[in-house]
Amino acid sequence: MYVLRFLLVILLLVPYSLAAQNKVRANTTESADATLIRALRKQSNLAIEHRDISGFGETMMPEIDVTRGSGSHVSGRDSVLASVAVQFKDPDFLGYVRMPDSIQVSTSNPLAAEHGHWTGRFKRPDGIQLITGTYLSMWRKTGQGWKIRSELFVSLTCTGSAACGK
Repeated sequence: MYVLRFLLVILLLVPYSLAAQNKVRANTTESADATLIRALRKQSNLAIEHRDISGFGETMMPEIDVTRGSGSHVSGRDSVLASVAVQFKDPDFLGYVRMPDSIQVSTSNPLAAEHGHWTGRFKRPDGIQLITGTYLSMWRKTGQGWKIRSELFVSLTCTGSAACGK
């Protein structure tokens, strides 16, 4: 009788044990994906630093939608790259840096949400204008890896220049 109860308990616990193992594997996959997205963000930041328009575009889907910190909207990778190319040619543009605070990978879709804060720097006649804010990026896992589908930037502070008041 005890052997039968023992076997019954074992049979009941095995599915829970397998479920726990699968959950650990899923968390490992999410962690690996989040690490990869962080690396891609770093690559994108380096492309901005080096004014590498091609490298900057590598992380974007062709149909990307971007809402800038000012609230203006740009659709499509080519349009985003055209607007950024103008900034890259401007010697007063000192760069943008996006710093992820969290990355959440969906368990039901090939999507991830990156939330963080950003800084933009510009040389102005009266000093260095520093614009900071928060952002949310939607990443989609594609056959070519993780790509940005959309981004929303919100400017929250501006300091260092009278240009902030404009």
